[in-house]
Amino acid sequence: MIAAALPENEDRRLALLKQLGILDTLEEQAYDDLTYLAAKICDTPISLVSLVDAGRQWFKSHHGLDVRETPRELAFCAHAILSDDVFIVENADTDPRFSDNPLTVGAPYVKFYAGAPLILENNIRLGTLCIIDNVPRSITDEQINALKALSRQVVSQLQLRLKLTEMQYLDHAKDEFLAMVSHELRTPLTSITGSLTLLANKKKVPTPETSEKLIDVACRNSNRLLAIVNDILDIAKIEAGKLVLDKRPLDLIQTITTAIELNSDYCSLCKCQISIDTTHKDEAIMVFADEQRLLQVITNLVSNAAKFTHKEDTILVSLEKEAGNAIIKVTDHGPGLSESQQLGLFEKFKQINSSPNEKLPGTGLGLNICKHIAELHEGNIHCESIPDVETSFIITLPCMKTS
Repeated sequence: MIAAALPENEDRRLALLKQLGILDTLEEQAYDDLTYLAAKICDTPISLVSLVDAGRQWFKSHHGLDVRETPRELAFCAHAILSDDVFIVENADTDPRFSDNPLTVGAPYVKFYAGAPLILENNIRLGTLCIIDNVPRSITDEQINALKALSRQVVSQLQLRLKLTEMQYLDHAKDEFLAMVSHELRTPLTSITGSLTLLANKKKVPTPETSEKLIDVACRNSNRLLAIVNDILDIAKIEAGKLVLDKRPLDLIQTITTAIELNSDYCSLCKCQISIDTTHKDEAIMVFADEQRLLQVITNLVSNAAKFTHKEDTILVSLEKEAGNAIIKVTDHGPGLSESQQLGLFEKFKQINSSPNEKLPGTGLGLNICKHIAELHEGNIHCESIPDVETSFIITLPCMKTS
């Protein structure tokens, strides 16, 4: 018996399977109808909707078979998810991958197998819609096409489930966001009001030292309040399609240098440092962009890095040029992000818990705003993370064409 190799995107595949929340759920008529049709059209006694988990294959629907799961190392479906094509084994007894497989030599005596992979976005294959017979045989082109068509209907059911899960998450996240915003607005307003009230108290005039501290409290909380309001206004403009960019030729080295200067105090507050790391210090990398919006994106990424990295870390902001694109990378060396944490990272209201700086809150809107700003510049942003080693947020922007 030859066990199947792992797909190249195994971590993301398993993360998406977990996000679906479908494993070990009850049978559903929609899936059972599809396995029934597959068995009838292909004239086989068994048809399954099989989802390949880390150590098992689990059957959401199991027409003609009593068991709900088998070990992954025995699964024909583990081979089927390695390709986009229908995986066919006409005679398992003569196939070296399966001839001594316990599922071939024992119940359910799999001699014929055909599995159409269930392919979701980003070419993630979660499992198969498969048909099984206990005698060697072949399958017609019409039956192969029918199996593919039915597998697409299974994928539609999975996508619907994923969408419903995302909507439930967004509803919950929105409720949490509203509660957070209410708290975050009230807290700085209370601090500002308290400070100004004490400063305006004519009966008990505070000392110059106390006045300075009260003014500092009012200023810090005013900035915090302004940041929250700006995020909310930016999201409103983006969703209304009214975020206007003031694009001009920019030298990114100068923009990044400015960003580092603007964020050095915040990094110090988080007990870390920030520096520029570029191989193009003496070469102008020009883009046509809105400088204030790019500074907003870099500031957001740097502030996130500062909040989540460990003390005494040095956050690196690097710039490179590759294939006509400018690549800005913000890297920290903190705990990083798992595959599951990276899913939906750029969605609205998404916040990653476990920040070592819980006193420095955010709205959960920043990365979504960054994504939209990058896309409005005909670029993109993504995350690469090795937990406990380094995490990089990477912005790609088209360089200006030189004549």
